[in-house]
Amino acid sequence: MISIRCIVISFAIVVLGTSSVLCDDYYHIAADTVLAFIPGSGQNAGQGPAFFPQNVFGLPDSTASETTPATDPRSVCSIGFGGVIEVGFSGYAIKDGPGDDFIVYENAFRYLNDKVYAEPARISVSSDNVVWYDFPYDSATLIGCAGITPTKGGDPFDSKSGGGDAFDLATLGVDSVRWIRITDITRFVLENPNHRYYDPTLSGFDLDAVVSAHGVLAPLTSQVFVQTRSSVVELHVVGGPGIYSVYNVEGSLLSRQELMPGVYIMPTEHFESAFLFVTLSVGSAVYWAKVLP
Repeated sequence: MISIRCIVISFAIVVLGTSSVLCDDYYHIAADTVLAFIPGSGQNAGQGPAFFPQNVFGLPDSTASETTPATDPRSVCSIGFGGVIEVGFSGYAIKDGPGDDFIVYENAFRYLNDKVYAEPARISVSSDNVVWYDFPYDSATLIGCAGITPTKGGDPFDSKSGGGDAFDLATLGVDSVRWIRITDITRFVLENPNHRYYDPTLSGFDLDAVVSAHGVLAPLTSQVFVQTRSSVVELHVVGGPGIYSVYNVEGSLLSRQELMPGVYIMPTEHFESAFLFVTLSVGSAVYWAKVLP
């Protein structure tokens, strides 16, 4: 199993050119950013560099239906038991609009006597990656979780025809968010044979897509992004020169460099310390991240 332990304490961006449609003052948007990914146990399908992170960007798999789940690693990524993935939108935020505000697609499906093969996850949201809000859920019914409603194949931005599990920011009293955290809780079901969703073959949440019909433009700022598949840091310097610094776990400065506005890919493997702190200072703002082994 490939272990990816990457936690970014600032904005993160992987732009994939997802198209957006303006409708009723909102944009239709799909996740195009992985902020952090800590895979769990049980399975690692779709985690390979040939598939991830592109397989969690864009719209849900068009071949999926209520009885045929998406299984192609080019379309879904398994996060495993207890795994956590945080995704978001590089140039947009999700606004609390009328009705549901975003939909999370997993590869749940119906089988036997209309039973649902569900691998649930708890959903949390944040506007700044500092303060997070958890959606409430019922552990018995799994209402309030993602991963319990099959993809229906209709309009992906309408859960009634497209399927998936929809969430309304009004539930939390939150006006807008940029980041969505998905935390697998499938093991709870697997360890309870009397649970309505119990199945001995459950192996953890599989992420297909996250979309919203309530996207609003959100200006980008300078950013630090620790790439999840290699020992490099991606820096986005916006609005003026920036200072990029690298520190070891003891807090000793290892490197410092001035950067003009632009996008930079900075390697970290040449530093002897496996655990690093990196910072980007632009004006009075400081963005920082941890690089873990």
